[in-house]
Amino acid sequence: MRNIRYYKMIDNKQKIPVGSQLAGCIKKAGIFQLLIIMFVPVLMSACRNNRKPGLPDKELFAQQKVDAFQQAKQETDFSDMETHVVPPGIKYTESRAVDPANPPVVFDIASGNKNIKKFDLSDYYTNVRYIRLKHPNPTAEGNFLIDARYTMIGENGGSGSGSFNSTFNFMNDSIVAGDVFFGFHSYDYEGNFLHTVNAYNFPKVYDVSRNFISFNQSDFRKAMEELNNSSNRNNNQWRVNDETVASYVYNRIDTSSNEFLLTFSLQGDTLCRFINYNPKYDPNKKRLPISWSPPARMYYNEGTLTVQQSMNDTVYRMTTPSRLVPAYVVNYGAHKLDIDLADDFSDKLFPDKWCETDRYVLFTYNLNRDTPNSREKGLVTFFYAYYEKQSRQFYHFCEGTTIPEQEFFIDNTVPNALPFMLSHANIQEKSLWVVYSKKRVDNVIKNKDFASLPSEQQNKLKTLQGDLAGNEVLIMILQ
Repeated sequence: MRNIRYYKMIDNKQKIPVGSQLAGCIKKAGIFQLLIIMFVPVLMSACRNNRKPGLPDKELFAQQKVDAFQQAKQETDFSDMETHVVPPGIKYTESRAVDPANPPVVFDIASGNKNIKKFDLSDYYTNVRYIRLKHPNPTAEGNFLIDARYTMIGENGGSGSGSFNSTFNFMNDSIVAGDVFFGFHSYDYEGNFLHTVNAYNFPKVYDVSRNFISFNQSDFRKAMEELNNSSNRNNNQWRVNDETVASYVYNRIDTSSNEFLLTFSLQGDTLCRFINYNPKYDPNKKRLPISWSPPARMYYNEGTLTVQQSMNDTVYRMTTPSRLVPAYVVNYGAHKLDIDLADDFSDKLFPDKWCETDRYVLFTYNLNRDTPNSREKGLVTFFYAYYEKQSRQFYHFCEGTTIPEQEFFIDNTVPNALPFMLSHANIQEKSLWVVYSKKRVDNVIKNKDFASLPSEQQNKLKTLQGDLAGNEVLIMILQ
């Protein structure tokens, strides 16, 4: 369970953290966990920022685990918690007391008073590097799936659909890129193809013109069962230190559960349990519980596990197996969501992206529930904000807009850089990287605000549009 960090040298000067999010999930996760990974919104670790064991690439990819958890919403006030008696068998009593020397930073979004300040990536990054990867399969037979749509035909004849992106995992000696549809493939840091790591041959149909894939759930399940080595492996584990792991166990509608987080020794002894103080769903009420919600967040900041329970407004650092230190609090005020399915969400604030680096926290949220229908009608207002660690100031860089993050350009005046959209980005403590496919480039050029971009970026993107093959991607790394 060690979480050692490795780095790959970029241009002999810059470094990017390496590790993997989805690596090795097929061989190490059970079929049930894998289906969660594929078809339930995955707990995103601060825009895919968690790092896993430092091993040689082959072993790391084989042993990497994905932490997928149920999503839910949040409500906890750490300053007003009831006393809880620790049951027998639990070694430590939990503590969530504020550190007087480092009180939590409050993001006040309830008042509506916005401190407006421009956000430009060039204030945090100065260098850019590009790596081009070509998929080993012909475009029509397999590809990197970027912003792809998929449909799964269920065993009862029904179908489920969603969107899907291949993963790009920066390892110690290589980049492992791909997915369970068309395999994972290894490349060196110059973009040269090395070998195929894993390939999966269950039947599926890929329509390259629509960037759409369909498959049968039972075929998928059989293929995964054949590859599965351990159906009972616990993938819900996060390293706290060299001797301790944590498991996130919160279920927003399970009234029998009274905790949201547990810590264990490597020998399996329960060290501490952190009580759930979120309001519980009342099955006697007429209202139904919400079936969707903003995700929980678990990621590492400077090596420290950082936790935000779903439906909770506080972000904690886990400094010991029994200690959660409040680091940030988001004040939603009267606009906060609750567990009941409401008739009207027009006055509710929904948290969205949360990306923490060594210099800033990038935070987005929206007023009203974000659905295709509400977007089309202009009923959702999106807010883009950031916290500057050095000045300890919380800013907004827009007062509110109907432009979602998939279309919203964030200033990126780093020399020789491409346009930046947050929905395409992976932001880590020291670096930021974005994957561009030909279809993604086409969509950026079709954006109604494309003409407002610097002419250099427009020309660079148009050149890339004609130069990038259908089975290639370009990775932009900012440092």
